[in-house]
Amino acid sequence: MNSLKYFITQVTSRLLFFATLFGFPALGSAQSLPSAQIWLVPLNATSIAGPPHRISPAHGYHNQPHFSPDSTVLYFTSEQADGQTDIWGYSMTERSLAAVNHSPESEYSPTPIPGHNAVSVIRVEPDQRQRLWRIELEDGQASLLLPNVEPVGYHTWFSGHELALFILGESFTLHTARVGPEPSVEVYKNIGRTLRRHPETGAVLFVDKNRVPWRVASIDTNTGKVTGEFDLFPGSEDFEIDQAGNYWTGNGSKLYLRTRLQNQWMLAADFSEFGIDNISRLAASPDGTWLALVSSP
Repeated sequence: MNSLKYFITQVTSRLLFFATLFGFPALGSAQSLPSAQIWLVPLNATSIAGPPHRISPAHGYHNQPHFSPDSTVLYFTSEQADGQTDIWGYSMTERSLAAVNHSPESEYSPTPIPGHNAVSVIRVEPDQRQRLWRIELEDGQASLLLPNVEPVGYHTWFSGHELALFILGESFTLHTARVGPEPSVEVYKNIGRTLRRHPETGAVLFVDKNRVPWRVASIDTNTGKVTGEFDLFPGSEDFEIDQAGNYWTGNGSKLYLRTRLQNQWMLAADFSEFGIDNISRLAASPDGTWLALVSSP
C-alpha cells in the first residue's frame, strides 16, 4: 500500500471510529467529545432497588463502563481537562474515583481480561493507529496485545486469550482473534458496537445491522453459526446481558428488561425525573446488584 493510500485509509478509519463511538459525525479531535455521564442503578434481581446516582463528573465525556469480575470496581473512559481520555475506576465499597493510568495517548473501552489483574483498552497511538493494549491494574504498565490487528473499535473476551472484535472499515465487521501476532479472522459483516459474551453458552452476542430493526444476534465461536435473537428499539445498538441471562437496553430516559421468560421488552424504569436521557451503553455487575448506564443530554 503506498503512503498516500495508507494515510487516507487511516484518516477514514479514524473518523469512522469517532462517529461510531459518539453517535454523530466526528470532527476527529479530542475536543469533539460529547457530554456523557455514568449513573449507577441498584438492582434486586430484575427489580430496580432504588434511585440512580451519578458517579462521574457532571461535565465532559465519561463512558464505556465495565465492572471488575468481583463487582467491586467500575472501570470507565474519562475525559481529562486537556481533552485526552484515560481509564478511571470507581470503588463500589469506598465510593471514590481513582485513575488506573495516565498516558500521553487516549484510551477507550476498558474491559477486564479474564483470569488476569489487567484491563484491555483501545489505545489511539501517536500515529493514529487504533490497537488493543493491556494495562496492568497493579502499576498501570501497558503492553500491546494484538500488534497486527487494526483498526479496533470495540472488543469482548470469550476466554483469557481469545476475543471478539469490532473492526472499522467501509463496513463494520466482527472478527475473532487470539492474543499474539496472528491476524484476526472476519466472521460477520455490518455489526453494531456492542459485543458481549453469553454467561451460559459462551456465544458472542452482537448487533446485526443487516436488517431493520437491528437485532441482537449470537455467533458460536466454535462452529461460526449465527442465530438471530430478538429486535432492539429503532436506531439502538446498545444492550447488556447480566449473569442470570437477562437482557437490558435503554430508549430515551427509559430502561427496559427482557428476561428469559419474556418474549418482549418490558419497562423497568423511567429516569426522566433525574435528568437522565438518551440512555446508551450499559454494564451489569457480575453479582447482580448494580447496573451502570450512560446518559447524555
